[in-house]
Amino acid sequence: MWLHTHVPQSAVAVLASHILPASVLQFTKTVQQLSPQKPSAFEVVSSTVRQRGLLGLYKGLDTMVYFATPKAAIRFSAFEFASGKLRNEEGKPMFGKMTSFLAGVCAGTMEAICVTTPQETLKVKLIHDANSEKPRFRGFFHGVRTIVSESGLRGCYCGLPPTVLKTATAQATRFGIFNVIPAEYRKSRAGTAASGAFAGGVSVLAFQGIDVVKSRMQSLDAAKYNSSLHCLSETVRNEGIMALYKGVGPRLSRVCCEVAITMTLYGEVVKVLNKFWNTEGGLPAPSRNILRSSSVLTLVREPTELPATPVSK
Repeated sequence: MWLHTHVPQSAVAVLASHILPASVLQFTKTVQQLSPQKPSAFEVVSSTVRQRGLLGLYKGLDTMVYFATPKAAIRFSAFEFASGKLRNEEGKPMFGKMTSFLAGVCAGTMEAICVTTPQETLKVKLIHDANSEKPRFRGFFHGVRTIVSESGLRGCYCGLPPTVLKTATAQATRFGIFNVIPAEYRKSRAGTAASGAFAGGVSVLAFQGIDVVKSRMQSLDAAKYNSSLHCLSETVRNEGIMALYKGVGPRLSRVCCEVAITMTLYGEVVKVLNKFWNTEGGLPAPSRNILRSSSVLTLVREPTELPATPVSK
C-alpha cells in the first residue's frame, strides 16, 4: 500500500524541481570537484561557454531528467514506509524526533542503491569526458553503451560506498531537520519551502566532503584510487583540506532550491490527489483529513465513536 500511495505523489512532485538552472549548477559543481586546480564557478561557466557554447553547460542534464522521478519516488516511498515501521502500537514515533533521522537513513540508502549510484556515475563520467581533450561519448545513450560494453553493469555502480554514505546522511539530515522545525512554521507554502531550503543547506555544509570523494570515485580517473579512503587521503594531501569543499557554492544553491520545491510540491500534490483518489482504501475522500506529520503530509482517518464496553463486576 505504501508504494501504491506515495510513488505517484512523489513522482509528480519532483518533476518541477529539476529545472535547467539546476543542471547548470550540477555541471559547474562537478567540474570544480574533478579539477586538481581551484577554478571558481564563474571560470568554469565562462570557459565552458567559450569552448563549447551554452549547450556545453547542460552536459549531464539527461541523467537528471531520466532519473529524477524514480529517485524521488523511491526516496519518499522508503521514508514513509520506514516512518510507519518506526512507530509503536499507539502510532507514536519510537525514538521521538530521531525517528525522522533514522527513516531518512533508510530512504537515502534505498535511493542510493536503486537509482542515485548509476545516475551519478553516468553523470560524472559524461561531464568528465566532455571536459577531456578528446571526448569519446557522443551523447547520453552512446556514453551508456560504451561504459556498459567496457565495464559491464558494474561500471554504472562506481563509488557505491561513498554514494550510499552521502545519500543516507543527506536524506537523514534533510528529513530530520525538516521535521524538527516546529509544525507552525511549516503550515504555509512559504514556510514549508523555507524549512526545506534550510534543511537542504545544512546537509550540504555538513557532508560536502563525501560528495567530493564520491565524484572522484565515479570519474574516468577513478582507477588511480584504491578505495574511497585512499581518495580522501590523496585529495587532502595533494590539495589541502579545503579541497573537500570544492563545488560547495553551486551545490548549496541547487540543493536548497531543490529541497524547498520538492517538499512544498509533495505536500500540495498530496492535497490535490486526496480530493479525487482514496489512498486510504475504503474511506470516502470527504471523511478524511490531511495533517502534517512524519514527512510532509500524512493522511489520518476521522475519529469514530465506539460503543462503550460493559465493565465486568
